[in-house]
Amino acid sequence: MANVHEYALTLGIDGTLIPIKAVVKLTQTYERAGGRNLLRMRSGRGVMQSRWEKIRSDIAATGWMPAPLAALDQTAPHVLDCAAPRAVPIGTVVSERPDIPGVVRNGMYYYWPRLTGFITIAENTDIRSASWGWNLHFEEQ
Repeated sequence: MANVHEYALTLGIDGTLIPIKAVVKLTQTYERAGGRNLLRMRSGRGVMQSRWEKIRSDIAATGWMPAPLAALDQTAPHVLDCAAPRAVPIGTVVSERPDIPGVVRNGMYYYWPRLTGFITIAENTDIRSASWGWNLHFEEQ
């Protein structure tokens, strides 16, 4: 059986794992997207006002074969099983991949997120080097 952390190097969309040959090199970023504003009091002191918060993620990958992304409906929500782990304090409620258990290390809980939201995909091909690349922009629903 493969090491859980090696298995996590790939990602899934709607329960289907992207073949490892399509994600030989992969980077994933996480960013907070939210309805928040920094308000200033009369004294000039800043107060953060927040109404909601979601996750935005960008994935860039290259591989030796195209990823099976062309048929995905970009107007419907999808379930994204992330490849990059995140760390939170122990006890924080998270939505994680059911196929990869989180681990506790150094007082933190490391997990691989499972997110539901909308995607935008851009694909590219380098004919001369026979490599395929793609970018996926995700925003949580």
